[in-house]
Amino acid sequence: MNPTIPSDLNSPSPEVTELVPAKSSAVKAGWVCLVLGFLTFWIFGFGFIFFIATFVLAIVAMSTNKVGQGIALLVSSVASAVICAVASIFLLSGAFKSALLKERAERATATEHQRVITEETTLQDLLGPEKRSLRVNVNTAKTEELESLPNIGPSKAEVIITNRPYQSVDELAKLRGISQRILDEMRPFIKTDGTTEKIQPAK
Repeated sequence: MNPTIPSDLNSPSPEVTELVPAKSSAVKAGWVCLVLGFLTFWIFGFGFIFFIATFVLAIVAMSTNKVGQGIALLVSSVASAVICAVASIFLLSGAFKSALLKERAERATATEHQRVITEETTLQDLLGPEKRSLRVNVNTAKTEELESLPNIGPSKAEVIITNRPYQSVDELAKLRGISQRILDEMRPFIKTDGTTEKIQPAK
């Protein structure tokens, strides 16, 4: 007599369907933040906020049994932050070098311009004004302005400067080396007040 086999043993065993766990919302949000970080890191470092958010979301994902995905997200966030930091330093150094080179060029131009002005001023000081070209204030005139007077050279100009001030031009006749004749020749070109002025040539 055959033993009776329970009907439930004869029935085919039900197929075990393997459920693929869906990504948690934290993992999805982490990858979105990672992409946004790459897209915005060059805007004043704004993207690094997204990298920090990705790091936090990776920790959240690991705490919700998504350890593998969380670790991948965590490593990606750290690596992305490092890459973007290096890129930012490179961009900033390039901008700094460009600004430095521009400033040096502007300084060189300004220095050259100043040198030209100095050379022109020095040349003018060496040559001095032409004789009888100025009407000078003997109380304030420079050496080269006094030398523009008739019969006045460096030594006599120095005497005039040493004995300042003068109340009238006639006092110049008392100075060593300046006779009445020389004073009479200088008289149209000297004064004791006001500013030194250029004599307009007669038309």
